[in-house]
Amino acid sequence: MSILVIGAYGTVGSRVAAGLRSAGIPIRGSSRKPETTESPGLEMVRLDLDEPETLPAALDGIDKVFLYSVPEHIAEFVGAAQAAGVEHVVLLSSCAVVEPVAQRTRAAQIHSAVEQAVRESGIAWTFLRPTTFATTRLHWAQAIRSGEELRIPFLRMETAAIHERDIADVAVRALTGDGHAGKGYWLTGPQAMTQREHAETIAAVTGRSVDVAEMSPEDVGNLPAPFVRTMTERMNAPCVVTSTVEEVTGTPARSFRQWVEDHIADFS
Repeated sequence: MSILVIGAYGTVGSRVAAGLRSAGIPIRGSSRKPETTESPGLEMVRLDLDEPETLPAALDGIDKVFLYSVPEHIAEFVGAAQAAGVEHVVLLSSCAVVEPVAQRTRAAQIHSAVEQAVRESGIAWTFLRPTTFATTRLHWAQAIRSGEELRIPFLRMETAAIHERDIADVAVRALTGDGHAGKGYWLTGPQAMTQREHAETIAAVTGRSVDVAEMSPEDVGNLPAPFVRTMTERMNAPCVVTSTVEEVTGTPARSFRQWVEDHIADFS
């Protein structure tokens, strides 16, 4: 079995590659610029999904693929994968496809289109549909390091933010185990928390004082009306928390506090 990890330097892809390598699985990683980073023990090839001509060489001899959604050239990817004899695609999609509040959004449309193309390809598939990545909180890091007040819209909105390592762990299981073909996995963290609670957790772990103030969407500026509408609906809707990570991997999903501990250097 040979696996191609597309985006092997990325937030999730790098952890998928590490998990497969630790399991002794032969893998190939791809990047737009593979020469810019050294990865001992990892075969790297150049692949840019916006340049379909780079697909055949990257897919040559590959049985399974970890793929992220790029709608513009999904038809070319499917054709190249079929020609290469790829047997299984594990797609990093989004919970927007199945989350009622988000199903009218542009994100849902994009990910649904990619899922449909893969589903109709005749290649076995598994769709990973994670909720909000905990890594989105990294955009607070500079302000927290500088001691600035965080001014945040939709402060009371709850998310069950997911650790990127949990997404990767599910991907590794789907790529290496049986029983995952034809499954769509809605992936969340273990607990619904507000943005204020996220800030308080970062403060508790780092020992830094984190002051938070709520902004109205109107004060942010340039927020599209559909985005504001969706975020308002989310703030007023129950937050979905699934046990899928544990069901697939046998280990409970990592808490937001664990994520902060793993990223403490970013906030220190």
